[in-house]
Amino acid sequence: MKLEGRTKQGGDIEKGMECAVADIIETYRQGFLQLDPKRVMSIWDHGYHPLVYVAMERLEPIYGWAAIERYIAALPEHLEKVEAKKLDDVRIALLNDTAMVFFRFHSIVKLKGHEGLYQPAGRVTMLLRRTSDGWRVIHFHESALAAQAADAVAARAAV
Repeated sequence: MKLEGRTKQGGDIEKGMECAVADIIETYRQGFLQLDPKRVMSIWDHGYHPLVYVAMERLEPIYGWAAIERYIAALPEHLEKVEAKKLDDVRIALLNDTAMVFFRFHSIVKLKGHEGLYQPAGRVTMLLRRTSDGWRVIHFHESALAAQAADAVAARAAV
């Protein structure tokens, strides 16, 4: 994975930690591309409290592992296929046992029961902590790009 504009860290230990965080980001991307909820779930620190997932398509955040697990497990019920999931402007900042990640994404997906392709695009901020199992997500926040968010608000108002 090409890390654009990543935080410059010195030393082999920091580079290794940055690569391990980049691996988590790639696991997330591959999990969606392969429509594999277990792979997407594997990036989370299931035992951490309070976990938070702010999905751009939801009005309210999702709190706690049980709710996040249900949400991710349901992805194949809504998505027929993920044609593409591109990440760019990936930035990783390491703060001891915590990592902050930012990236932009553009997806091309086929929604079940809908004609054509949906192309969500947005920004993601992740917070990860280093655990005995490696780096794991404890907070995930996605936001739609302004034009897409305006379209979503207009669509809700029309209903």
